[in-house]
Amino acid sequence: MNIEEEILAATEDFAKKHIAPFEKEIEREGKLVEEKFRELGKHGFIAIPFPEKYGGLGESFEFYAKVAEKIAFESGTLAAVLGAHSLSVFSILLGGTEQQKEKYLPKMIRGELMGSFALTEQNAGSNPADIETRAVKDGDFYVLDGTKVFTTNAGLSDIYVVMAKTDPARGARGISAFIVEKTDEGFSVGRQEDKMAFPGLPNASLFLNNVRIPKERLLGRENSGFIIAMKTLDLGRITASAGATGLARRALYEAVKYAKRREQFGKPIASFEMIQSYIAEMGAKIEASKLLLLKAARLSNEKSRDLPKFAAIAKYFSAKAAADVARKAVQIFGGYGFIEDYPVARLYKGAKMYEIIEGTSEIQKLIIANSIIKEIE
Repeated sequence: MNIEEEILAATEDFAKKHIAPFEKEIEREGKLVEEKFRELGKHGFIAIPFPEKYGGLGESFEFYAKVAEKIAFESGTLAAVLGAHSLSVFSILLGGTEQQKEKYLPKMIRGELMGSFALTEQNAGSNPADIETRAVKDGDFYVLDGTKVFTTNAGLSDIYVVMAKTDPARGARGISAFIVEKTDEGFSVGRQEDKMAFPGLPNASLFLNNVRIPKERLLGRENSGFIIAMKTLDLGRITASAGATGLARRALYEAVKYAKRREQFGKPIASFEMIQSYIAEMGAKIEASKLLLLKAARLSNEKSRDLPKFAAIAKYFSAKAAADVARKAVQIFGGYGFIEDYPVARLYKGAKMYEIIEGTSEIQKLIIANSIIKEIE
């Protein structure tokens, strides 16, 4: 057994022993999220794609996608927490100075510090060029003012990678990235959003009121924030694809188990052609999602110019597939699928999230279309 097989086996074992028994507390009651995140970090699951010099395992992003998908099978909440945390870690890895990497990455990789990635604002969702948060240089400091919304892990995070405009006249090219710490004066977190699904997934607004941070916490170079954000979001779309694929696989698993024991007209409904048709469609879409997920992750390893296109394809397809698979799972359960005591009700609501986060499905289609149009002369 090679290192990849060992870690994948360890992931399944950890998920079954340390996540599955607490599914109700995590997924329905919103408890134990921080505790389980720390455990994932302690056992090295966050470390997989990060360089060894910062405490990572130096493995491929493709491998990390496989691990993230297995975690998502047992807990969409923890998969999303890890995904959001990874965005902040990758932002520092991709755009930070060596001093910044040495200061923050080891503890973030071990799960000792949790991170958030703060880009979205009330009037700047799909178009980051419209962000209104400002950062004004004042001697050896920057002063940040503004509000971020829908920030995942907000309230639990220790580190926030915040995008703010340092040169508003340049639009997207005037955005810079900053490292904000939870204890910074003038920084606060709003109330947790009451969402349709994932009650345990921290999500809230951030308020920056004259937050004064040292210039050493400018992430990389001034006005390079947009580039850092776009590179980071490519990876974020892959982790979102992993989450959607894991959720879909869980929905199929639950549906098949139920169909094999639920009887109508004297036999299991799994023997009915209509149910088999649903199961076949669900299985085919999950396998296609896996292949697209792994291709996008592999292109990330290769630093391919096609990464933005295929990250968007993987995210778009797997999100759409997860919504459809979860819907069919509810249909197979019939009336019981509409009852919260059964996991498919939760999975159905949760699947919708993947059509929105890390860029809506409509934005993914724009990225895909523009890529194809450029390719064909």
